[in-house]
Amino acid sequence: MVGMKLQARYVAAFAFGILFWFFVDTITGAASLDVNSGFSGGLGQLAMIGLFVIGLLFFFSIDRNRNIFSPELAIGKYGLAIPLLVATALGVHGLGEGAAFGGTAALTTSTSLLDTFGGVSGGVAYVLHKALEPMIIGACYCAYSIQHAKTTTVRLRDLAILSIIFTIPSLIGAASGYYLTYDSSYFYALGTGTAIYAAVRLFGPMFNKANPASSKESMTMAVLITLGLLTIYFAALFHSG
Repeated sequence: MVGMKLQARYVAAFAFGILFWFFVDTITGAASLDVNSGFSGGLGQLAMIGLFVIGLLFFFSIDRNRNIFSPELAIGKYGLAIPLLVATALGVHGLGEGAAFGGTAALTTSTSLLDTFGGVSGGVAYVLHKALEPMIIGACYCAYSIQHAKTTTVRLRDLAILSIIFTIPSLIGAASGYYLTYDSSYFYALGTGTAIYAAVRLFGPMFNKANPASSKESMTMAVLITLGLLTIYFAALFHSG
């Protein structure tokens, strides 16, 4: 059991590096909640802030009875509920991302799918991001719900379900963005709020009161956080330039 907890701690540390970049990317998509407008942003700025608050409070409200701030008490206790909520919370970001992609696709005259993504580099960046971001969900699954399944087959099924839930908002955003023209930054604002809930859930496994981290483990986790961030940074390089 100790080995499992330590393993979950390490997985969460790597995923935290990814989540840090994910959060920055999401709040950037929301134009930093229109902070550059100062006090003159008007209704648009208020709507963006309101969506951020709604996104943040909504998931905390739903999950309030599952030991959010006592994570050690939630391990193995709530089935798939926690990773399902994390997958949904992270997926909200996909509404904005999908809408932006759908809008670009609608304006692209080329019949090539790669051109829609911005060429080969853009396609590689998109695939890498969509492969890395679900690791946050996987880390929460390892921490809170690994006991839900007794075999590898069932665990893979659980992870597949979580990945689908994470992907659905992106598909909805892409479909709506293709046919409708609207400002996707509002979805990013909502996703910024929901990402904070996911972050709190991910923090939990890294802090285990029953098994405090040694100095060596602390450095290991710091290295893993760094590797997680640099990994998704590497993926983002394909989308630059």
